[in-house]
Amino acid sequence: MNLFLRFPARRIGAVLSLVAIIPCAFPALQAATAADEKLHEELRQLKAAYEKAVNTGDFAPLESLFAPDTTGVVVDNRPFKSFAELKAIDERFRADFPGLVYRVTLKPELSQLYGDIAVAHGTADEYVKTSAGEFTYTSSFTAVMRRTDAGWKLIRSQVTMDPFRNSVVQHFLSRTKTYFGLGGLALGAIAGFLIGRASGRKAIASTRAATTA
Repeated sequence: MNLFLRFPARRIGAVLSLVAIIPCAFPALQAATAADEKLHEELRQLKAAYEKAVNTGDFAPLESLFAPDTTGVVVDNRPFKSFAELKAIDERFRADFPGLVYRVTLKPELSQLYGDIAVAHGTADEYVKTSAGEFTYTSSFTAVMRRTDAGWKLIRSQVTMDPFRNSVVQHFLSRTKTYFGLGGLALGAIAGFLIGRASGRKAIASTRAATTA
């Protein structure tokens, strides 16, 4: 028996239409994938430019990313609304720690694309060397970008870090413990000295009293 005779004509038509549509959709899907890959490649180039700017201390190449509505927050919770403000934050950071060595390596996940908007997110391995020591930690970042005729523009960026479990905090906690420990040792020595003096004076007074009696 012909199997087509067992199905209503409408169902056969719907199935045949779907079979015809699927091959036609492949070129469109491939074109979309190629277009998305082009955008992802542009974002990868921005990643490389950012790493180079931070690692060399030359932020000038990042200025073109800023727009009038750009805002962001760096890892130590300081906000910025312009390229000048971000550059000033970095300059103060380097002024506070002469000879600073700062390195960052971004480890982004695949960005999410919504038309001309891209949401980049991931983690960053950061390394800081100062006169106080060397520190390594991992931060997390999110950056919302908008693609314009003049290239990609930063809308919002946010960098965060675990405020408790990181090498910077652990370093200063260990120093605090050392200070408290030394303070306790000094206090004990002073108390011992004072008690010793008081005991000595008491013994001398007793001797004098016995002599004059």
